[in-house]
Amino acid sequence: MITALPPVHCIIEHHKESGDAMTLVPTIESDGRGEGSYQFEIFSSSNGNTSSNVQGGDFQKDNPGRLALSRSTVSVSPNGWSARLTVYGPNGEKLCVVSVP
Repeated sequence: MITALPPVHCIIEHHKESGDAMTLVPTIESDGRGEGSYQFEIFSSSNGNTSSNVQGGDFQKDNPGRLALSRSTVSVSPNGWSARLTVYGPNGEKLCVVSVP
């Protein structure tokens, strides 16, 4: 049975690692259970070029609190980087969107 999520808060945790590496963790937080899908986009720029990586898929949240949807380690470009997380409910409705930095 597909269940709707209660109100959801989108978070992109980002932690500087050694050197120029950054770990990005797209995360949702809510007080209940439910199912949905997500899309996580990472963009970086270097020497006038832009690269992107898109991840996503379905998830099931069984407990209140936080759920990490994936984890990526990226090289932080001196010309900048950004990430965007979009979370959808079981019927395709957009629940939340967040971007960093």
